[in-house]
Amino acid sequence: MDFQRKPPHRNTESPYQRVMKYTSLLMVALYLGFGIYILQSSQEQMAFPQQYKYILGGMLVFYGLLRFVRAYQQYFKKNRRND
Repeated sequence: MDFQRKPPHRNTESPYQRVMKYTSLLMVALYLGFGIYILQSSQEQMAFPQQYKYILGGMLVFYGLLRFVRAYQQYFKKNRRND
């Protein structure tokens, strides 16, 4: 049997990539949180008409989810070609 030993996995990401990874996750949390806050806010908290709050809150939640998918694909998904 021919078993090939794989070298131990080393973290090859640069400090810049690490900062960008956590910054992108922070931005995802902010977009989602602010979108949910707008959707759940009362008329006294935000003086927008209800339909505008639904539009703005929905857009922020959607954009937060979109950024999460992009961050996951870029920073957290394993590169299958190197395995």
